Amino acid sequence: MRDLSCKNCGGIMVYDVSSMTAYCRYCGTSYVLDHKDTDYYKTFYRQMVESSAKDENSKERDDRLWDNASVITFATTEGQNIELRYLYSYSDKCCDVYVTRRNIAFHFRKGEGHKAEYMRKMVSSLDYPSADTRTLSDFFPRVTGAFVLDDGTMLVVINKREGEYPLRLFGKLGGRHIAWVISRLENLCCVLEYNGLVHPDISLDSVYINPNNHTACLYCNWWDVERMNTRDVKGELLSSADNLLGLRKTAEALLKTDKVTEDTPKALLEFIRSSPRVDAYEDFAYWDDMLIRAFGKRKFIKMETTDSDVYGKEDS
Repeated sequence: MRDLSCKNCGGIMVYDVSSMTAYCRYCGTSYVLDHKDTDYYKTFYRQMVESSAKDENSKERDDRLWDNASVITFATTEGQNIELRYLYSYSDKCCDVYVTRRNIAFHFRKGEGHKAEYMRKMVSSLDYPSADTRTLSDFFPRVTGAFVLDDGTMLVVINKREGEYPLRLFGKLGGRHIAWVISRLENLCCVLEYNGLVHPDISLDSVYINPNNHTACLYCNWWDVERMNTRDVKGELLSSADNLLGLRKTAEALLKTDKVTEDTPKALLEFIRSSPRVDAYEDFAYWDDMLIRAFGKRKFIKMETTDSDVYGKEDS
C-alpha cells in the first residue's frame, strides 16, 4: 500500500475507511483525496478482504498482496542493520508504525524513548484471572525486540500472526462482521477491566483483525494506556467507560450505513449508540443480549465457515 505524506509535517497519513479523505495522526491535518487515490484505496480494501478468504488460493493471494510491500532499513548503535518489509505504515504522535508480515515495528522519535519503555512496562504488567483466560494474552502485544538506533531514536518490535492487519485496511464492513469484532473487543475490554487499565485509543489503527479466524487484537498505542481512576492530560478522570466508548466508536466507523437494514439490524445500531454499562463485564452481558436480538441465537461453527453462517436467525 503506497504511503501518502502529510504536506504540513511530513508524517505518513492514514486513510479514512470511506476512501474519501486522509488525515495525519501526528499533526491533525486532513485532505480530500482525488478520484485516482480514492479508486486505488477502494481496490486495496477489496484485495485485503479477498486475501483473507480461506481456500486453496489464499496463500497465493496473500503472497501477491505482499509483492507491493515497501522496504525501510534502520541502523542500530551496535552496527546492525534492521530491514523491514512492510505493507502499511502511518505516523502517530510519538512514533511511526510499520506493519510487516509477522511483526509490527514502532519507530519512536528522538526524545520519545520513555514512551517505548512505558509501553513495554504496561504490556508486561497484564494479568489474567485464570489459566483458562490466559490464552487471551495472544491478542495483546508481545515485545520481541527493542533497539537503540544510531540517530538516537528507538525501535520496538512486537509479534503479530500472518493474516492479522489493522482494522482500518478492511474499509467498511457488513453488520455480521461488525458483530464479531464487537464480541472480540468486549473480551479484550474485560481483560483491561480486570487489570484496572484504560486504553484511550481503541480504534481502527490499534485494533488488528483476522477475518478468516474471527480474531481481534489490541496491539497499538500502549504508550498511552493509563490506570483507571487517574486523570488524563485534560484533567478528566479515566474509567472503564473510556474503553467501552472506544469500542463503540470503532464499530460505528465500520458501518456501511447509519440506517436500519437487514444487514444492519436495529439492535446493532442501538448498542453502538448506547452509553456504556457500569463496567466491561456488564457491558459484555448487555452486548450478548443485543447480539441475539440483532442476529438470532449463536451457534457453533467451523473456522472455514463463511461469516454469513456465523449467526443464524432463529426459526419463527
